[in-house]
Amino acid sequence: MHKILMVDDEPDLDILIQQGFRKEIRDGLYNFIFARHGAEALELMEKNLDIKLVLTDLNMPEMNGLELLARLKRYYSDLKVIILSAYGDSESRSVALSAGAADFLTKPIVFSELQSKLKSLLF
Repeated sequence: MHKILMVDDEPDLDILIQQGFRKEIRDGLYNFIFARHGAEALELMEKNLDIKLVLTDLNMPEMNGLELLARLKRYYSDLKVIILSAYGDSESRSVALSAGAADFLTKPIVFSELQSKLKSLLF
C-alpha cells in the first residue's frame, strides 16, 4: 500500500479524491491522508514516516505549496511531491519543477492523468 498525503485547503477535494480512487483505495493500492495546510502536513509527515508521495496545492493560507515543498525536500529528500494548481501558466510550472517538485498538474484534476503520474512515480 502506498500512503499519499493530500494537502489542500479545499475540503471538497478530499471527497473527490476518495471517489476518483475508490477502486484503488478499496483494493489497498493507495491510502490517502488529508491536510488543510502546510503546517498540518509537516505534523502528519512526522507521524507517518511511510508516506511515499505528497500532492499539494500551490496556493494555500499560512504556508504555500512552494514553501511546503522546500521544507519537505529539506527533511525528506527522497519524498516525491506533485504540485497542483488552478494556474497552469508555464512560470508556475517552471518554478515548482525547479524547486524540486516531481511534477506539476493543473486543477481541476483529471483523474486519468493523476493516476498515470502516481503509477509512474510510485511503481
